Amino acid sequence: MTRIHCLQTLAAAILACLSFASSAQDLREQVFPPVDWKPIAFQSDVKESIGAFTNIANHVFKPQGPGPFPAVVLMHTCGGIRNPHMKHHAQELLKEGFVVLPVDSFGPRGLESCMTRLLSGSAGIADAYAGLALLSAKPFVDTSRVYQVGYSWGGIVSMLLASPQSAALAGSPARFAATVSNYSSCAFRGQYQLLLKDIDRPLLMLMGGRDEEMPVAPCFPLVDEMKAAGSPLQWHVFGTATHGWDKQGQVNRGYLYDERIANEATGRMIAFLRQPR
Repeated sequence: MTRIHCLQTLAAAILACLSFASSAQDLREQVFPPVDWKPIAFQSDVKESIGAFTNIANHVFKPQGPGPFPAVVLMHTCGGIRNPHMKHHAQELLKEGFVVLPVDSFGPRGLESCMTRLLSGSAGIADAYAGLALLSAKPFVDTSRVYQVGYSWGGIVSMLLASPQSAALAGSPARFAATVSNYSSCAFRGQYQLLLKDIDRPLLMLMGGRDEEMPVAPCFPLVDEMKAAGSPLQWHVFGTATHGWDKQGQVNRGYLYDERIANEATGRMIAFLRQPR
């Protein structure tokens, strides 16, 4: 190979890398400050039921029996893990035969909600992969079927986890089999791109047509274009749903609880997680 040919090949490779970077985006630029890649610690015990007074934060819950079972790292909204709807979702997943790890990203960091401080998606990514490592080490977990499900802030994390950059930045050798994002969006505050063009893991986005907090507008025509290019995307927009469609008693925040939509969203999520891959 001549020197000129080598230079031409190198130039082509550089251009290809630049082209990929411009199309895929750099995940590090999409997580708002302060950046935090240090994960929280989880509880060591394993439980087989979730009662009315059960503390679900950072505990592993498994169905009865030896398994192996599919598993879910469950991540909360800006309201935190203590919001009743998160326990309800954990109970639903457990009932459907999933091991579930409800992650509390706020409490160990001294936060109660996003009203205290908006936690960076980097912390969510770090926590998610730490949860993946914990579940993958359990003998009752099917390591090929570990998923992440997030709501609002946790849904932002779901979007970012679908990119291979997330594992590299978190130093994780393993990836989630798929992720589900509930009432998030493809961009945040017009500054951060949440749906990256290099995603390579199945991602289901469930969105509200009347969501003013995380509007669906940034997702179109982006999702159609990415799907046409081969991205492993699925999505559904509930036309009448607001943000937080599964939260009761928060009308003052503009969240209109809709039992039908909440049940359908859960059904779509479970069906997606059970798809053969």
